[in-house]
Amino acid sequence: MRARLCDYVRDVWKRARVAMACLTVSSLANADEPNWSLSADQELRYASWSGTRGFPASGSTAAGAGTQVYAPLTIQASGQPLENLNLLGRGGYVWSWQSTPGLTGSVTTTTDTVVSGTATYLGIPGIQPFISMNVNLPSGMTALYGSAANARMDQDIVDIATFGEGLNIGPTVGVNLPIGEQLILTFSSGYTWRGAYRMEALLDPASVEPQASTLVGPGRVETQSASLGYQLANLTLLVSASYAHETATYLDQISSYALGDRYTLSGTVGYAWTTSSSTTFTASWTNAEKNRVLDPDLMKIIPESFRSNSAVYRYRLEQPFTSGNWTVAPMVNYMRRDQNSYNPITQQFIPAKTRIGTGGSAQYSLREGMSLKASAEHFWISENLTELTPDLRVRGWIAMFGGSMKF
Repeated sequence: MRARLCDYVRDVWKRARVAMACLTVSSLANADEPNWSLSADQELRYASWSGTRGFPASGSTAAGAGTQVYAPLTIQASGQPLENLNLLGRGGYVWSWQSTPGLTGSVTTTTDTVVSGTATYLGIPGIQPFISMNVNLPSGMTALYGSAANARMDQDIVDIATFGEGLNIGPTVGVNLPIGEQLILTFSSGYTWRGAYRMEALLDPASVEPQASTLVGPGRVETQSASLGYQLANLTLLVSASYAHETATYLDQISSYALGDRYTLSGTVGYAWTTSSSTTFTASWTNAEKNRVLDPDLMKIIPESFRSNSAVYRYRLEQPFTSGNWTVAPMVNYMRRDQNSYNPITQQFIPAKTRIGTGGSAQYSLREGMSLKASAEHFWISENLTELTPDLRVRGWIAMFGGSMKF
């Protein structure tokens, strides 16, 4: 299972460290003055889609539809004594429903809880070492028995494609290297221990026995990353790259597969035209090499005969405008998955596709440290069309309403 929530938080921390370091370069002289803050962010996210084929893709070819309501809560504390400290906790609740003839299912559960902390030492001029810890607490649901397993939907459509995993502990060490006031480099290395959890075994409709479960011992992940942040006048640039290697995953104590090495490149360019108008463009590329899978004759894992992973390209253009207490930001985004892929843990095919979305967001500042926000996006998905599977298309909406408060 992809540790999607943990991956999301690790990515947020990576970007946050660059931004944090840029802010602290000019404030080292005041690093010994305690300055603490606490913030809370609550969102309610809604996703709804319908398509000419439902999901899982390996099931019925009839039309399908799905809905997901996800309510994440994030609490963050930051302070700056001699060490710059940043603590984050994130949890939530999700209801997910998907309907395709013969494959309808729903699930309601809390999500896993993520707790993160980063400490950056500011006492060495020109070098800012940091250490962080990311912990995934297994408060979500891992095994979905019976029809509930059909509530897992395409990860390119909804926020939460899986609903839980085991106890994960991921320390990271790194260093920020400010070069002047405009440029900063960040290097980091991390390792994640992933705890075992149970998942439902495949359901045999002809069996009268209760559905069995599988003990999943997920592989451990080693990650190396580097990023560069640059700011000059109205221009801001952030570029990052990462590499992840994963050890073998065990199913019921048997080494069954190892996910291929993963590479990620991303970049963000922002330009402030005026104090009330700016443009931001973000691009990313992720790719995974061949998995290693179990050879039943050799009883060991070997490279698969063909690559069951895919490369994913994402682009997003956003244009914020600010007037008084209001900030509105129309946007358009594009995603392409270059080939069909297979998730061996959830036993689901993820179809190749292109996805285009357009919409925008709005934020209103009630007072200093308190704001409301909302966004909406309409998206169109066209899956990899062939003569055997024509007209595979999905349409849907994603909406969000929330608020944040800083103390």
